[in-house]
Amino acid sequence: MKLITTVIALLSVTLSTLPVEESLIPDGVNQILGRIQPDMSEAQVEVIVKHYYPNASLSPGSWSGQTGYASFELTSRYSISVAEYNDPEDFHSRFVHSDMILYIYDRELNRRINISFYYRDNETTND
Repeated sequence: MKLITTVIALLSVTLSTLPVEESLIPDGVNQILGRIQPDMSEAQVEVIVKHYYPNASLSPGSWSGQTGYASFELTSRYSISVAEYNDPEDFHSRFVHSDMILYIYDRELNRRINISFYYRDNETTND
């Protein structure tokens, strides 16, 4: 719950600087991002993406070793990339990386939005 609250707070601050008529993240993209979980298979992510964007296409992004990105072309304007890793036993099986690094590309505004998750429960404090 803290994770969701942190993401919402960050998006609220960012959204307050945009013109009223345009969202930082389109609703369909926001629905997709809220459903992606660590260790979810690439096929499961594709099912979620295609639920909101039936004509979306999947293509491999940049890869280095066992980690890389799956890129989903949603519309002529928007695409998203999801950090993934290969199963060490099956090179063709890809899963969402536990760091949950996501990118949203807006070609109309020539902008990339980076989303990475920060888990406060793992933080140590000096109280």
